[in-house]
Amino acid sequence: MKTITNQTQKADFPRYASPEEQLQFLLQYAILAPSCRNTQPWLWEIDGDEVLLRADRSRILPALDPHGREMIMSCGAALHHLCLAIRAFGYAALVQTFPNENEPDLLARIRLGGARPTTDKDELLFSFITKRHTNRGQFENRALPKELLLTLQAEADQESVSLYFAQEEEEREAISALIERGDLIQSRDPAARRDVADWIATSGKRKDGIPASALGFNELISPVVPIAHRLLNLGETIADRDRNLISNAPVLAVLATAGEDPKAWLAAGQALGRVLLRARADGVWASFFSQTIQVDESWFQLRHMLDIYHYPQLVFRLGYAENVPATPRRSVEEVTSIR
Repeated sequence: MKTITNQTQKADFPRYASPEEQLQFLLQYAILAPSCRNTQPWLWEIDGDEVLLRADRSRILPALDPHGREMIMSCGAALHHLCLAIRAFGYAALVQTFPNENEPDLLARIRLGGARPTTDKDELLFSFITKRHTNRGQFENRALPKELLLTLQAEADQESVSLYFAQEEEEREAISALIERGDLIQSRDPAARRDVADWIATSGKRKDGIPASALGFNELISPVVPIAHRLLNLGETIADRDRNLISNAPVLAVLATAGEDPKAWLAAGQALGRVLLRARADGVWASFFSQTIQVDESWFQLRHMLDIYHYPQLVFRLGYAENVPATPRRSVEEVTSIR
């Protein structure tokens, strides 16, 4: 299957082919969703006019994400992208989440429904699926319009998820301190370092993970010293880098849910998919800080700091920046089976 582009995506859709072929085409958009450390932890199974979404536990971060929260959030973002693509091509997306309580990793059943008009909003968000990716570079010190922030909050609310913005300097500094502390704690934990190292891609042949160059860690590439060991001495360097990234980002955002279970995590991922695409429609990029959620101490402090009853699920920054290359993706064929 050819790689999708903005110019050919509509024309290439197999409008008169079988549902299986149509779903295979549409999954090209689902796999462009963001995922923790670009692990791409999703598996798809096409059965006629339905596709099943399963979490791929072989791609979980055992130390950093032992309960699978970030894994399921990543799958939620992919679920959002698939449903958006289905609607953008003029069909209804019929979704049942967690359809079988005896299969906890079966996250959703999506059926290709009948024809339905495509809304302007769906067209807008869909057009940015291929233009959205994580930007780990410096952001411009330029404020985001208040109207956009309200719009992003409304997008999250569509999935019953809350989106908080930290714009006051005191609150930003407090969150920045939590992120720095998380960096230092994780750099001293051998299991956490191993999780990080496993998903730093030092080879251009990999179709997953984060390229070392995108993290500014070209010095990690060594044929002798393992990456996990080198990270032990980079805790302060990573903390300094994150502090600098936060200092010029106009907005720090926190995604939070009313519950703390797989259903809430899946909804948080769907909300994240919505928010990031709507932000890109206004020229705004995002990148993520998982440390505050992965380190229990920081997570409790963040929740107390926000003075909310909801559960923080992700901290990320938003801002304007120059374009950067996208991280690689596995193909649809690699992550999909057909009954």
